[in-house]
Amino acid sequence: MTRIWLHDAILLDPDAAEPAAGCLLLEGDRILAKAPPSAPPPEGAKRVSLSGQALAPGFLDLHYHGRLIFTPPEAAAAELARAARRLVRHGVTGFLPTTIAWAAPTLMTQVSAWAKACDARHEPGQAARLGLHLEGPWIRPEAAGAQPKAGICPFEPAFGAELLDRGEGTIRMVTLAPEAEGSLSLQAELARRGVVASLGHSHADAALTTDAIEAGATHVTHLFNAMGPLHHRTPGLAGIALSDDRLSCDLICDGVHVDPAVVKLAARAKGERLSLITDRVEPVDDAPAARHDPGLELGMAPDDGRALRLPDGTLAGSRLRLDQAVRNAISFGAMTRQQAIQAVTLRPAKVLGLEAERGSFRKGARADLVVLDETNHVTETWLAGARV
Repeated sequence: MTRIWLHDAILLDPDAAEPAAGCLLLEGDRILAKAPPSAPPPEGAKRVSLSGQALAPGFLDLHYHGRLIFTPPEAAAAELARAARRLVRHGVTGFLPTTIAWAAPTLMTQVSAWAKACDARHEPGQAARLGLHLEGPWIRPEAAGAQPKAGICPFEPAFGAELLDRGEGTIRMVTLAPEAEGSLSLQAELARRGVVASLGHSHADAALTTDAIEAGATHVTHLFNAMGPLHHRTPGLAGIALSDDRLSCDLICDGVHVDPAVVKLAARAKGERLSLITDRVEPVDDAPAARHDPGLELGMAPDDGRALRLPDGTLAGSRLRLDQAVRNAISFGAMTRQQAIQAVTLRPAKVLGLEAERGSFRKGARADLVVLDETNHVTETWLAGARV
């Protein structure tokens, strides 16, 4: 089995407190060992110098729409492959394709199509599809944001079970509102299937949010966005998310969805429980055939390069990439370089229970890696021990 000795590197090890010079030994598609910079290369290992650049685990995005939400189901496999190839360019080695609250027939069809193309196979040169993230349909209409309201509905066990079955075991996360009718039954079903229950698109008060945590919710979707405001006497979902250590959170760090000062607040409050996501949406003006759902104004939203908005000004997804989120978190003063890397590697891996496999330099983890220059731009991405 081929061994590769990556040396002359600054290791951004998410398990460490600070960056440190070092070497990494790969064996096949796995990480075999870390070593100090003075360590001799193992006999027979291929030596690869990183010329003083930084080395991090591959980035993981828990919330990615791309063009998928505008793509007809028969084209889902091809679009997923396209997205997976493009994401690698920006250091993403694993992601959750994320749905929206389509009306029931469309949602069923789309989930079936996505699941067949989303089995986390490791295609050459492509980021892994780690599973599906269902953003709805069990959310609050008044907190829908840009979600199509036609599909928002109470949780009804028969429909819910059929929809989750359509995922064929690929559904890893569901965003739900605690106040949605039937939400506690939904959470019980998600717990039975081992699916992460994430709170979002909600105006839940503190009591309802706490009830949801007691019922097994462990995460919060795009903190501060599409949820009730934080108030010092009525903390609501945002306040409980910041203060309860049983919840991890993710956040869109584009400087538009959340002000940089509030990003700093979230980072200080949540620490290692805060992940960065993109919630990326890609306009489809150059692909008219993809605009198959007339209920989605989003496909025609003006693009200013930072975020999309509906005609009434409602934020409708980010144009963010995950490597830019890292740079933003640092430039906002919210995170150190080490913390920002943790927020796109080990922290999201822990949310999904994948920390033994992804997001670290631990022995036996997949050799999915990102090389960064001094300005934190991606210069190389490695998948399964191969530079792609």
